[in-house]
Amino acid sequence: MEVRLPDESSFSRRSVGSALAAAALSTALVAPGIVVPAYARVASAALVAFGVVLAVRATASAVVAFVRRSPPTAPEPPLPAATVVVTAYNEAEVLPATVDACAALDYPDDRLEILVGYESASTDGTAAVAEAAADRDPRVVAVERDRPPGGKASATNHALASASGEIVAVLDADQRPEPGALRRAVRWFRDDDVACVKGRCFGTNPDASMVALCATVERAVAERAEFYARDLLGGFALFTGGQAFFRADALAREGTFDESILLEDLDMAYRLQRAGGEIRVDPGIVTHETNPAAIAAWWHQRKRWARGGMQVARRYLGANLLFGPPSSLARADFAATLGALLAFPILALASPLAAVAWGLTPGGRPFGLAALVAGGFVLATPLVASYLVLAVDARDGRRHERSEYVAPLLLWPYFLLQAGAVVAAFVDEFVVRRPAVYVTSASGSDGE
Repeated sequence: MEVRLPDESSFSRRSVGSALAAAALSTALVAPGIVVPAYARVASAALVAFGVVLAVRATASAVVAFVRRSPPTAPEPPLPAATVVVTAYNEAEVLPATVDACAALDYPDDRLEILVGYESASTDGTAAVAEAAADRDPRVVAVERDRPPGGKASATNHALASASGEIVAVLDADQRPEPGALRRAVRWFRDDDVACVKGRCFGTNPDASMVALCATVERAVAERAEFYARDLLGGFALFTGGQAFFRADALAREGTFDESILLEDLDMAYRLQRAGGEIRVDPGIVTHETNPAAIAAWWHQRKRWARGGMQVARRYLGANLLFGPPSSLARADFAATLGALLAFPILALASPLAAVAWGLTPGGRPFGLAALVAGGFVLATPLVASYLVLAVDARDGRRHERSEYVAPLLLWPYFLLQAGAVVAAFVDEFVVRRPAVYVTSASGSDGE
């Protein structure tokens, strides 16, 4: 898969082509509503219903986040051998802090291995950082990948080939683990059914830019509430490629991360659970992350995540979900999650139908009181969910910057911008069918 930096994937004729395709598709969806008012009203009702379902889920997840859960007791010594894999491509600015955090893990030296897998194509001194870390600490091994960059999956697979631990942690170069993260993750593996443990990525640069501020709060809600609730309630548990811990033999059974897909973590999450493994989500396992501060890096990251999810949906949504493992609830949740991802860009492109319905209705009131109340609930949900998560963190002693308490008021413009990235991903994947390109969210200053 071709890999580019955000600076190499800016505005282009291909972007114009995608925008024109999106405009044409939106016109095709909206135009019938001008001729058939009932179509506009039904489509508008579908938009409200979709928003209500997402809002109920987000609010419920934020409430569930107040539930505490602890891992099993620590295993008897000796602790299992553990390998921490850090992958880096043009990450010289953030990599030193991550390697230092890994070296400071509260874990026996003779049971800890740290592999820093770096791309030889890095041009910002990443190789020097990795090699210097290996020279300085005998637990650190620098693993060079001397091939053209192939994306996160390729980098991870290359580094994993050198891993020797029974437990393997995979981290992005901007994910700095807290000292107790590995010990706590290992406790979950006392359950033989657990194949993967996912902790919480905690944003640390909300004041870097407006987009970093909104991303930090958005990620707080997803990481502390949404992902945790999925696991706690028996839904389809996810892990993100930025931070995850694996039982090494479970990875060996499932094979390598898929290098042909943009969201290899979601693909592996499905494969592990399909094989009968379980994924535990524990927000007490924390890594500190750096969110993209530049709009271009953020845009490409979110577009990559969206298109990767669509690729997973194309691959796995089908009759095979009628049978387990995992449980029927987890399979239904998986189908609903990916179904919503596919429906969202279509509904976004059709959203002008709400204005059409309003304009074509005598008196300008196409929606009843119930619909207006539902719309208000949807609009209020980002604030409610965000402040609930901030309250959970306050209870647990997790400090946030003052700006993060203001950020929920800014989330709707942020979500509208993010909707554009999802629509662009949909157009590339299903309309123009453009070959996938892995655009990193790191240009030397932003995390992958």
